[in-house]
Parts: sequence; structure tokens; C-alpha cells
Amino acid sequence: YSQKFGIAEDKMMNKLWGDNYFDAKNKKWVKKSSTLTRCFNQFIMEPICTMFDAIMNDKKQKIAKMLKAVGVELKPDEKELTGKPLLKRVMQRWLPASDAVLEMIVVQLPSPVIAQKYRV
Repeated sequence: YSQKFGIAEDKMMNKLWGDNYFDAKNKKWVKKSSTLTRCFNQFIMEPICTMFDAIMNDKKQKIAKMLKAVGVELKPDEKELTGKPLLKRVMQRWLPASDAVLEMIVVQLPSPVIAQKYRV
């Protein structure tokens, strides 16, 4: 999204959290709104929920369009999957949890040498 809006990645990440809204009609970011959806819901949750809905309800054309939009390419045999197996494969390709968990472990956990000092 940072490339789409022409905003630095760290600024975009700040916009996704808290009371931030994007007014698509006026193409402006706003802090208060009673009618707009919060940025996190609009840009993160809605696409994920829409993808889940399309896959679980077997909407082939919508699935193909969304996969192209998010840059996920499936192998020919994977395209024949339906329901939960297809959902699992798409989510593995689109939002790989293994990479996120590994990165979190590397960033958050102390090294064994440092951790040993407060374990003894």
C-alpha cells in the first residue's frame, strides 16, 4: 500500500493503526469519521475476509481476480483445489505465517548467552 499511496512504509504502517481513516472520495487521510471504515479494517481485514469468502463459496472468477491483484500465482494443479485446501495454499503463498513467526523469534528472543544470565 505504501507504493500505491506514495507514502514511506513506516508512515503507512502508522496510518494503519489507531483512529485513521481514508476518504477515497476526497483521497485524503482523516483522523475522525462517523461513516468511514478504519484503515486497518479497510486495507487489511476486508481483503483477507473477502478472499476467505470467495474461496469458501467457490467464486472462481473473483478468486482469480483477487489472486492477481495481490500477486499470488498458483501452479496448475493448485488451481484445481477448492474449499479449505485452496484456502490453505493461498494463505501460505499470500501471508506466510512461518516467515512472520521466524522474524518475530529472531527479533524478540534474546541470544542464549544473554538469556542464560537471568536464568541462573
